[in-house]
Amino acid sequence: MKHSISTRKELTILKIEEEVFDFRHSDSFKQEIDSMVNKESSKNLIIDFSQVKAIDSCGISSMLLAHQLANQSTGLAIFVSLCKQIKDLLKLTNLDKQLYIFSSINEVMTLIEPAMKSKRGARGKSQTPTDEIIDELLCDDLDLIVEPDLHDEHLDEHLVESDEITNNAETADPLTGKEAGLKKRGRPKKI
Repeated sequence: MKHSISTRKELTILKIEEEVFDFRHSDSFKQEIDSMVNKESSKNLIIDFSQVKAIDSCGISSMLLAHQLANQSTGLAIFVSLCKQIKDLLKLTNLDKQLYIFSSINEVMTLIEPAMKSKRGARGKSQTPTDEIIDELLCDDLDLIVEPDLHDEHLDEHLVESDEITNNAETADPLTGKEAGLKKRGRPKKI
């Protein structure tokens, strides 16, 4: 697989220089990604697809593998400059929601630079690693799914009634069956 590697603002950029990214390139791509994420300095990768015009299922599988390998090493794999065909395939398989996809390297850098400047200390030295900044930027946009309220009023009423029956039986006089003058224990009945 023809490719080039560069760095920009503590991010490693892997540019794929092939028009077709398919089964022929999956092994070399995996080896390259694996060696990059195992380096301490390049946990966060930008994978540039600007020259790729076609992809097959092995290419998509390689993208997922890059995403997983980066995650396992507490980094990110960001995919940029995908052509329409690749974007459509990822949408069809719902992988566009799982992968970090941006339109260009400049878009990624535009998101990162202001966050890096705001996280710097008084002397201009970066106090927060780039991967934490990227995580924070990407997680800010995620909406939390609200879990439906599982509290059921009828269930509580049933529990209160069964508690009262139990309490009445415990406080009743064994000979007469009448309730003694003790206060009821348990939950108060809802009004």
